[in-house]
Amino acid sequence: MTSVVHRMGATRIGIWIIGRVFSPLQQRLLLATGGRVSLTGKLPVLLLTATGRRSGRPRTVPLFYLRDGDDLIVCNVRPPSEPPNPWPLNLRANPHVVVRIGGTTERRVAREAGEQEVATYWPQLIEMWPAYERFFAETRNRSIFVLRRGDREAAGVKRTTGLEPATFGLGSRRSTN
Repeated sequence: MTSVVHRMGATRIGIWIIGRVFSPLQQRLLLATGGRVSLTGKLPVLLLTATGRRSGRPRTVPLFYLRDGDDLIVCNVRPPSEPPNPWPLNLRANPHVVVRIGGTTERRVAREAGEQEVATYWPQLIEMWPAYERFFAETRNRSIFVLRRGDREAAGVKRTTGLEPATFGLGSRRSTN
């Protein structure tokens, strides 16, 4: 099943389905179930809420992630048939984000991965989602971010028990802000 999903995720129609159907449904499912149910099976998914660089409104997107100690690693590789995804642009404009994994919500600060970090994380990222490698070969466009937590009080770590629309707006993944 996983190999079928990986192959489909590398096709033009698969990209369209993921962006316009799967991601919004995944976001709603993660919120409604407190992260207990995911459409990605065992692949780790977080909800990243960043501030829209133009609108100033919260924008939430589900993303695969890696863990490196206390840090979370997220990646965006633009498929050749798609316009740039807004979330990396939003992180560059305002690196203060909110991350939700399961029932835990916390504030983090995003920074772009350095050259050594990219060399370390890239093989792990393409192992998790092989389409990243193909898209990068075609577009040479990728963004890898490290989401770092400060001290626990400053980071705003808390347990959540349900939908928090003020923190996690159901903003469109395709918005340009």
